Amino acid sequence: MTLTRRYPMLKARRNLVDDFFESFLDSFNTMSNVNWSPSVDLEETKNDYIIHAELPGMNKKDIDISVENDVLTISGEKKERVQTKDSNCLISEIMSGHFSRSFRLPAQIDSEKIEAKWDNGILVVKIPKSEVAKPKKIQIS
Repeated sequence: MTLTRRYPMLKARRNLVDDFFESFLDSFNTMSNVNWSPSVDLEETKNDYIIHAELPGMNKKDIDISVENDVLTISGEKKERVQTKDSNCLISEIMSGHFSRSFRLPAQIDSEKIEAKWDNGILVVKIPKSEVAKPKKIQIS
């Protein structure tokens, strides 16, 4: 009994297809200096909004916080890690580059009283609601 390959062309082209997908996937492993977006949590309390932003490996001097028309924007730039001359990077997954996150807050805020704190790579921004936006209990007379 003789076995015959049905698709002999595929074997010759398999390396070509493998190389294509490998180079395509490798492009994701070598992304640096591209826009990225830090993970955030946004909480609401009776009096405030609180944003927690994960910014590991950054210095607080590289972060800007601004408010305009009840939109708070956190932006900055995470510097690329400096590689030593005698090393060869095999995998590069740590994102670097410019980022910007904006949050339209659902109620008016008191932008003069916004506070920002830095704690082990976590930026915590406390945004007080304006007196107009705070819930009020109305007594029936």
